[in-house]
Amino acid sequence: MRTRFPAIGFVLGTPARRQNTVSDTVRASLLSTAFDNAHPLFMAGLASAFVALVAYCRLHAAWAAIWLGVDVSILAARLLCIGAYERRNRASARHPDACAARYAPLCLLATLVLGLGTMSCVISPDRQLAALAIMVTAGILGGIGSRNAALPRLAIAQIVLGAVPIGIGAIAAPSRGSWILVPPLAAYLVAMVSIVWRHYDGLLALMSAEQRHAELAARFDAALAHMPHGLCTIDTAGKVVIANRRTAELFGARVERLKLDVPLPEFIGHVGLAHFDGPAFRAQIEERCAAWLHGERRAFDLELRDGRHLEITRNPVPDGSAVIIIEDVTQRRESEARILHLARHDPLTGLANRREFHDRLKLMLSAAPASAASRAAVFYLDLDGFKNVNDNLGHGAGDEVLTMVAARLEQTLRDGELAARLGGDEFAVIVRDSTPLVVATIARRIIRVVSRPYRLAAGRTVSIGTSIGIALSAPDDAVDALISRADEALYAAKQAGKGTFRVSQRDGVLL
Repeated sequence: MRTRFPAIGFVLGTPARRQNTVSDTVRASLLSTAFDNAHPLFMAGLASAFVALVAYCRLHAAWAAIWLGVDVSILAARLLCIGAYERRNRASARHPDACAARYAPLCLLATLVLGLGTMSCVISPDRQLAALAIMVTAGILGGIGSRNAALPRLAIAQIVLGAVPIGIGAIAAPSRGSWILVPPLAAYLVAMVSIVWRHYDGLLALMSAEQRHAELAARFDAALAHMPHGLCTIDTAGKVVIANRRTAELFGARVERLKLDVPLPEFIGHVGLAHFDGPAFRAQIEERCAAWLHGERRAFDLELRDGRHLEITRNPVPDGSAVIIIEDVTQRRESEARILHLARHDPLTGLANRREFHDRLKLMLSAAPASAASRAAVFYLDLDGFKNVNDNLGHGAGDEVLTMVAARLEQTLRDGELAARLGGDEFAVIVRDSTPLVVATIARRIIRVVSRPYRLAAGRTVSIGTSIGIALSAPDDAVDALISRADEALYAAKQAGKGTFRVSQRDGVLL
């Protein structure tokens, strides 16, 4: 601490002890204890003034009157200094260094005056007065050792200034045997110094621990407020006791909408009110949430009105409470949907791929009743003349044609029918509820639509055709067998001159 008087800076020092460092915050707390609770200080001042008054009344000595006047003046100055510090601190928190530097000399002067006054009482012939002065001084110095232990050098300096003059007085007293006060006085000094340092070590350890806990709490609060997920804590009764700012943001609400000390379903219903259409839907959400809390530890999915998806997970704590994590999984769900789509669809045309085609056909065959008059049909398409487009105009033009073919197929089909690209220039179509007449009509329509000219982005116009092989399902048909028969029918259509279709001979019909 820098002051105009180095000695005052030393006396107000707060040294580190036993691995406990003294930060600026801890030092401010230690210094501020000098201004805490002026009541003991006032009582000690009254006790000192009482002894001075008794001395004057019994001895009528000038030094006693001076002691009384100086003692009262110093007490008033110390109380004014404490009052000024408290007023400034209430107006705006300030570091107490400056106030402590002005206050410490008054503390030292007060104990020096007390010690000199007690010394005079010991030297005087009045033994009762000497006993009273020593008793009061010992009590005041003991209080200083406790009250100012946060500033150990100041406390020790005050004790020394108050006690050493008593020893000097005992040695200088005219009465024989007064020197016997010196040994216990020395022991008293050693004990008080030890007590002061012990109190200081305890205070420093406590304040350092409090500062570490405060810093840890501040870091936790910062992490809680800025974490990417919403976090809530529910107690053993299922009521929300903690909720971070991100929780409100995920529901598109302000922090003020967070309603604590209510059950989690009510908490979600309140904070997400803007995203729930009407009281009935809100009540349904709260009911689902309540059932989820008492059910399995699976994620609770919540779709908001703006299309976002929230995933809520529950993590039990051994004491019966639980931590609730709320996460916006919209992008993750979209990514999962894209991955799933790519796994089952052709990346060029967007049609179903061979895997999706196979699974959908298998599902359709398993769901078809054995006695149905109409059956599922598989159309196998191969583009006629497509190789010439690739060879003459390049693969870019070929991809463009394939994309347009896929679009025309989707426009041609009815609801519930599926178009797929199996690879290269091979396509397939699944049609449910088919008869030989229906498949013939659909096949002619597909041939007509696919055979229309294609205008490319480069300005060229190309024409292709298609040949189709068709297989109508039988009650006992397996997927692979049905596909194989459609492929055989396609081969027959190619042999017939292209631009036509053939139906599998096993159906008893050859077209």
